[in-house]
Amino acid sequence: MKSIQLIEVSKHYRQGSATIRALDGVSLEIEQGELTAVVGRSGSGKTTLLDVAGLLMRPSRGQVLIEGVDAGGLSDGQRADLRGRRIGFVFQEYNLMPALTVLENVLLPVRYVGGDLGQGRRRAERLLGLVGLDDRLGHRPDQLSGGQQQRVAIARALINRPALVLADEPTGAVDTETSDQLFCLVRTLNRDEGVTFVIVTHDPDLAARTGRVIRLRDGRVEGDEMTAAA
Repeated sequence: MKSIQLIEVSKHYRQGSATIRALDGVSLEIEQGELTAVVGRSGSGKTTLLDVAGLLMRPSRGQVLIEGVDAGGLSDGQRADLRGRRIGFVFQEYNLMPALTVLENVLLPVRYVGGDLGQGRRRAERLLGLVGLDDRLGHRPDQLSGGQQQRVAIARALINRPALVLADEPTGAVDTETSDQLFCLVRTLNRDEGVTFVIVTHDPDLAARTGRVIRLRDGRVEGDEMTAAA
């Protein structure tokens, strides 16, 4: 099954008299269970690609399909519901709620979609065990290291069993050792849990450890290749 399909997707902006082509006719498919990196220079369209793929913004033209569902014909409310249930997000700056505990942060997406909190709590506890934080359930973000906060963010992204997890520079705010630990966690979740990950990164070494690398340049796909790690 395809987790996501982008078909001739473009996203254009007006900046004064100029047109900025953040994405320009991008077509790609991500199969369920893939671990894919998206690389390219600053301004190549990487973050815009994640925003469009994650239904955070609508493309100027083209189609975005999540598990075969064409998001283009959905209302904003329907898009938000599909995004909440089928797409997980991991950000460079974690985006945890400072007043909430680790467990409460992981449960937030369950609350947003009106899910069963009892089942959600059991899954959250299991996920926090998988990411090595089962002894931190009652801690708040400011009591955690950067790497621990990112582990919470990964567990939160997985709580609703998404078809796809989109990660924007998830190791960019941590040191090299922690970055390696986080990537090993992502690879383990991808392999053992079958989670589909698309990771935007500037780190060529990290990208080479994924199974597939998509290269963007000026809003277009310049390369799409399997790696030795596939």
